[in-house]
Amino acid sequence: MFYCMRSRRDFVKIFFNFFLTLFAYKYTKAAQLMNSLPYHHLPDGTFQNLPGSLKREYSSNFSYLSFFRFFYKGIIKKEMFNRKEIPDNIPVKHKISQQQAKNEFFSNKDFISVTWLGHASFLLKIGNSNILTDPYLSKTAGPLGFGPNRYIKSGMNFSDLPKINTILISHNHYDHLDTVTLKKFNNKKDIKIICPLKLSQIFIDIGYTNVIELDWYEENKDNEFIFTAVPAYHWSRRLGQKRNSTLWNGYLIKHKFKKIFFSGDTAYGTMFKEIGKKLGPFDLTIIPIGAYEPRKMMQSSHCTPEEAVEITSMLVSRNILGMHWGTIRLSAEDPWEPPKRFKKAALDRGYKENQIWELSIGQTKSLI
Repeated sequence: MFYCMRSRRDFVKIFFNFFLTLFAYKYTKAAQLMNSLPYHHLPDGTFQNLPGSLKREYSSNFSYLSFFRFFYKGIIKKEMFNRKEIPDNIPVKHKISQQQAKNEFFSNKDFISVTWLGHASFLLKIGNSNILTDPYLSKTAGPLGFGPNRYIKSGMNFSDLPKINTILISHNHYDHLDTVTLKKFNNKKDIKIICPLKLSQIFIDIGYTNVIELDWYEENKDNEFIFTAVPAYHWSRRLGQKRNSTLWNGYLIKHKFKKIFFSGDTAYGTMFKEIGKKLGPFDLTIIPIGAYEPRKMMQSSHCTPEEAVEITSMLVSRNILGMHWGTIRLSAEDPWEPPKRFKKAALDRGYKENQIWELSIGQTKSLI
């Protein structure tokens, strides 16, 4: 009897020690994995922001009723944050005609020019190369035709675009990664796509073959160009994808002695000082200035116009250009407020009038 009880105790002890050892092994392996990964890489394969920015404040009043009310207003009534999806008072000078935009672009013979197509979409001509950033040129930003609609057409007709050499994609949100537009290109095999980590399959599935994923501070060198992925404070998600399963990037575009900084979507945060030290100064910074209200919801994703100016100051940029406004309603602020606040903040910060670029959609401006 005593021997039987002792055997049972020995068995329990061995069993317990086995699982304790197994747990310790798994914990040690997880700790080793975390120590070997960059800060923004998580062990489960997802990503996180660097320290130094605000977190989103979630409402304690969330309910499925409020969610469906928001959905009903957005999809059925075409309202967002109790404002019309399509504003009534679009300023005349906010957009030039697509014919004028075409003429401006093709008549410009300067070495570097920037054409705003709307939102975060820019056509950069550098020498004989044409680069597109986040080309969202279609009507709706959302899956299966559901989502907010643009109230300003693309600055240029798709058919009027020049031959594109490189497309930069900052992240996978529908107002930045627009497969409706990307499917239209006939010369997909001749276009290089540069995108964040774990995002290449979307482009491969629609026919692109030269797709390059970049982690933060990784480079792609192409003749006289260097494209460098840089951190941003944002997040990622798309229909069918886990939150933050793909990375989000900004980009440095360097050609000889000229450097353009395209931030992608970003909130405000202190790590831009580090980018400025490592890669700056810049000849032009293109920075988001819209989609910042309500603040508790947006503060972890989008910066205010004043915060955008602070970012450009940390980066040390000779010229600055506000984007991500005046094209599609994503937030609660007046759609025409961002550039006014951006300019005032920039002047207060010491920028001169000629350093603060103000483009109409479709307009081309040279970087001298």
